[in-house]
Amino acid sequence: MNENWQRVHPASPFVRGWLAIVGLLFIYWRNTEEWTWAERVSGPRLFWTVLGAGAALIVILIVYFFSWYFTRYRLTDTHVYVNSGVVFRSQKQARLDKVQAIDIAQPLGARILGLAELRFDVADGSESVLRLAFLRKAQAHQLRARILGLEPSRPEEPVPVIEEQPLMARVPLPRLLASLILQLPILVGLLLVISLTVSWLLGADGVLAALIPMALGLGGWIYKEINQGWNFTAAAQDAGVRISYGLADTRQHSVPAGRVQAIMITAPLFWRMLGWYRVEVNVLGTKSEQDDNLQVLPVGDFEEVARLMGILLPELGVENQREVLRTAVSSGTAHGFIGSPSRAKPLSPGAWKHQGFLATGTTVISRYGWLTRQASFVPHHRVQGMGWQQGPWERRRRLAGVRLYCAGGNIMGYLHQIDQDTAKEFMQAQAKRLVER
Repeated sequence: MNENWQRVHPASPFVRGWLAIVGLLFIYWRNTEEWTWAERVSGPRLFWTVLGAGAALIVILIVYFFSWYFTRYRLTDTHVYVNSGVVFRSQKQARLDKVQAIDIAQPLGARILGLAELRFDVADGSESVLRLAFLRKAQAHQLRARILGLEPSRPEEPVPVIEEQPLMARVPLPRLLASLILQLPILVGLLLVISLTVSWLLGADGVLAALIPMALGLGGWIYKEINQGWNFTAAAQDAGVRISYGLADTRQHSVPAGRVQAIMITAPLFWRMLGWYRVEVNVLGTKSEQDDNLQVLPVGDFEEVARLMGILLPELGVENQREVLRTAVSSGTAHGFIGSPSRAKPLSPGAWKHQGFLATGTTVISRYGWLTRQASFVPHHRVQGMGWQQGPWERRRRLAGVRLYCAGGNIMGYLHQIDQDTAKEFMQAQAKRLVER
């Protein structure tokens, strides 16, 4: 597999560098607002404008050229190397036997130019991801398959048979849009924006200062939710699940099941009426662009959740896994779940019946939340530490909580407002498991 040093695609600097050109055009426009149209298209001012813009463009192109010229990569039998930088040189490498997955990303500029970026997920879980940007899309897929052993490095080598990856989940556009409207924060935000807009139209000029940042913040949140669910698919692969999504910027993530540290299933208030859930995971070395947790299903029904759980966490430590999963995302004390006692009702009047936990032979399952209900799944061998939670009101009612911490994100197990003695017994049993693992 030894190769000489190769350069990335010549158009790579323009994928993100086009913002510099747009910035120059904006500066030009702001500094010529007082000019007439005739002055912009003719006369001595046009000469100096064209001269200055041409000089700036030449400088930008020179910078782009050197940025492309000094960005090179090399693939050997054991490593992949990426060198970049003009003034400050950067040399990164990754061992091929430590590469867990290679994700493919296409920002908007890259999609327009038909390019793609490779992101190497290495086994040490480092957040400093090795990136190779940018290659032709077909070349990026070919290089990824070659490194992962899915494609021969030489034409004379036999091509292995690759089974088709079964589709585990897909998010239809109507469901995605409905899920956005049925989220309380977005509903409240839309109502506030509409009320402020009406007040502004009726002559209340002072509300404009609050309307603009609120509308921008709400719009950014809605776009993020749409982008993470647009054309979303989750397919099974040998090592776990491969997800693909994106509106303007497309992403493909590989989620190795062996590196999943914790799983959280979320059901907002109005979603529960339709049987919809969101699934997020803590994964070492694989991060989403927006959050610490990685969404493996933005919105889906119970069947899709069950299929994904069967891959990400195939052993729940119980025989009737499907029934236990159903109880975990709903409520009740069936199948061995231990709920909060009735004396927790004054502290959590809307949630105490839903709260509970189950410690199986392999996993700690915990439920909590009121308007938005959450169920967390933390394998015993993934627990990094525990925390005792007990406020003054809980002490008076002999209630306590236990937090289970793990790596790879901010999902945690949370045994909320359970009996104090039960919490102590659980911590002792869990501590024993941590010592024995």
